[in-house]
Amino acid sequence: MKTDEVKDFFKHDLDHLLALCNRHRRDLLADNVDQLPVLTEERTDEDIAYAGKITWVVGKAIQACSVKSRKILTDAYLKRQLDKITMVEMGYSQARYYQLKQIALIEFADNFTAYLKEMGVI
Repeated sequence: MKTDEVKDFFKHDLDHLLALCNRHRRDLLADNVDQLPVLTEERTDEDIAYAGKITWVVGKAIQACSVKSRKILTDAYLKRQLDKITMVEMGYSQARYYQLKQIALIEFADNFTAYLKEMGVI
């Protein structure tokens, strides 16, 4: 998964999956993700169960990132905070922040793929 694909996923696909399984972006925050109920196909529709798995994997993949990456991903994609605000909060220049954001996207993609394999989705 490339960084552009990760950005597209967060921008276009995540909201659809969250709506399908009746979850919100805040449910995927590191403090909340461990308390998400697991949706199984026995209890719900196949598409809803799939969306539940994928959204859980998103939360776990972010949770597994380094502290800096987790902050960047959470602020940018779960809280939808402006990059400029996160940049100032973290005390980085624009160039350094965007380098760290690319690193965070790569770290997320690696974690996301690992969790998908662990869950047997891929």
